Amino acid sequence: MATDLVLDEDAWVIRAFNAEQVRELTGLDPRRLWSWDRRHFVSPSHSVRAGRPRRRLYDFRDLVSLRVAADLVAKGVRLPEIRKAVAHLRELDYKKPLAQLTFWEFEGRLYFSESETVRAGRRPEQVLAGFMVPVPEIVTRLKERIRDLDKRPVGEIERRRGALGGKPVIKGTRIPIASIRRLAEDGLTDAEIRDTYPDLEIADVQAALAESPPRRRMARTG
Repeated sequence: MATDLVLDEDAWVIRAFNAEQVRELTGLDPRRLWSWDRRHFVSPSHSVRAGRPRRRLYDFRDLVSLRVAADLVAKGVRLPEIRKAVAHLRELDYKKPLAQLTFWEFEGRLYFSESETVRAGRRPEQVLAGFMVPVPEIVTRLKERIRDLDKRPVGEIERRRGALGGKPVIKGTRIPIASIRRLAEDGLTDAEIRDTYPDLEIADVQAALAESPPRRRMARTG
């Protein structure tokens, strides 16, 4: 039966994170997130129907999976080797093996522990040893970053140089005010908009809708 090394607190299990938050929490760029999702390597576990397009959300185990995979790649393990090991483990009923098992790298090769044995990524059916190596650091770092993210001010708007061309966003996020306005114009309620952007509070939505829209430049004549 599949185990779970990530968490035991319900508060962490039910959290959901949009792509902007995931980039901030994991440090992964949008292209890599899109590529891994498209290849069904690490994909968002949830989706929200409110608004257009349909929004897909990552849970905490997804964050851990992304960070584990990124760390292994950074240490020299080839992505196809990681994908092969993950595919093998999914066949063994591990839904999110990167977040459920211990993985590590040695001389550019992937190893992981499963059923109290250590196996190689290239030949996961071959048992190599009989010990486990715990790796709680990623979980701890992510929880700390989430706590920092949760400390952001609510109901405030800002413009940051170099972020979305200086367009107004909800403070502490990269969510444009214009995107919230478009959802409201499409008929979504404040609560539905908040469901579309789970990291926002109702006060954030109300602040965005209260913000004066930008003035359109008048075309010169003559």
